Amino acid sequence: MPTKISGFYAYASSPAEIGQTIEEAVNIVNSNDTLIVETWKALDIAGHFISEKVLEGIDACDFLIADISILNFNVTYEIGYAIGRKKRILLTKNRSIKEKPPTIREVGVFDTLGYSDYQNSSELCSFIKNANNSNPLNIPSKINTKSPVYLLEGLHKTDWASRIVSRIKKARYLYRSFDPNEQPRLSANDAINQVAQSHGVVIPLLSSSAVGAEVHNMRGAFLAGLANGMEKALCILQHGEDPVPLDYRDFVSTSFHPNDINERIADFAGCVAEAFQQETKVDSSTEDTFLQSLDLGSTSAENEMRTLESYYLKTDQFLKSLRGEANIIVGRKGSGKSAIFLQVRDRERNKKGNIVLDLKPDGYKLIKFKELILSFLEEGTFQHTIMAFWEYVLLLEICYKILEKDRELHKHDHNLYESYNVLADLYHAEGYETEGDFSERMSTLMEKISTEYRTKHGDETKVRLSASNLTEMLYCHDVRELAVSADVNPLVFAAE
Repeated sequence: MPTKISGFYAYASSPAEIGQTIEEAVNIVNSNDTLIVETWKALDIAGHFISEKVLEGIDACDFLIADISILNFNVTYEIGYAIGRKKRILLTKNRSIKEKPPTIREVGVFDTLGYSDYQNSSELCSFIKNANNSNPLNIPSKINTKSPVYLLEGLHKTDWASRIVSRIKKARYLYRSFDPNEQPRLSANDAINQVAQSHGVVIPLLSSSAVGAEVHNMRGAFLAGLANGMEKALCILQHGEDPVPLDYRDFVSTSFHPNDINERIADFAGCVAEAFQQETKVDSSTEDTFLQSLDLGSTSAENEMRTLESYYLKTDQFLKSLRGEANIIVGRKGSGKSAIFLQVRDRERNKKGNIVLDLKPDGYKLIKFKELILSFLEEGTFQHTIMAFWEYVLLLEICYKILEKDRELHKHDHNLYESYNVLADLYHAEGYETEGDFSERMSTLMEKISTEYRTKHGDETKVRLSASNLTEMLYCHDVRELAVSADVNPLVFAAE
């Protein structure tokens, strides 16, 4: 007697028409002797966690069929999980059902996986009977040990999002990311490859009030399923009470304030460190074709900061930048601006005595700063404030970099010891937050300036500030002393 092939059908509970059509088709399919398909409704769920029983059903089956007529967090997560468990995936879509946001076109992922349309149980039954459970999607086995963490970024770099990035950096992990501002869509192939080569995955889920939350969270569900299926260290952070379904709430850490993130990322960092110490079995299969084994690199240079040098082609634009003949690089997206910057930065940074600042201020923070303060100032004060602010920020970052670079060296060099401690005392002034990355430090400084301004001037507009007023509002430090201690020309950074 032939062995029955088993499948599991995942679908959303609403609208009811989808479930009715699927259940009817499954009942017809299960009447034959070679194939049996189970749905989540047939599981013994009473008294158990729904998610646990569904994932057990996926683990036990030979292939997964999933309906994507209406994109659903649970089903999307289960598709990712099945792919991570190396199950064959078959996607279906009822063409009689009107799509609701977020659509397949907006989310990506599923348009490259492919799916089959149906309009009734008869068509669906025929598709299931002809389903082939072989050849699951290929999952790379090589781990990116230089950038072991993968992060799903949101469309807007809020304080909450910035804190997540800051904590990952504080844990001393380089990371790769999907940034919708750089890549408009997430393909299934890229998502699978990025998760597969990671030791850990960080997925922030946005509250329903955030712009683009539906699309972002659906991508997050797919990546989370992949990570759990591949048994990667996973940190899912939810901003506010929604939107994770109750079925998967146990997987998620809820935060209401940026400070809540610190402990969550610290725990995650420990799991990533543990993954580094575990034995990793490398699949030495030679079944891949030449094209499958060919790696053309990431679509974003930022995701290959530590591997780019091994194959980077030294262009004329790069050489001009390296020689100092070009100070500004302009080009369309994908033209290689980031790659040039990263290569020049690394070469200059490795030269003895050089200190290189690679700063990337968040655009939304600068707009917020302008709205909070600069729109209230007169034109002359406006320009003066901009210049004084950036001079101050750059000086602080130079000091930060000096202290970071010589943190160990000054302990063994008597010529550096005293001057290092003087600079450290000046830098760690009361009222200035030195934790986090550049974006977070700049955000804290902006908040301080905003508070100072509103305390003294309220909502008053067209204010003209004197040099002393501006100095008092902007600075936590003695700028001239900082400049002298950091061996920087004080005139360049003076407020007056």
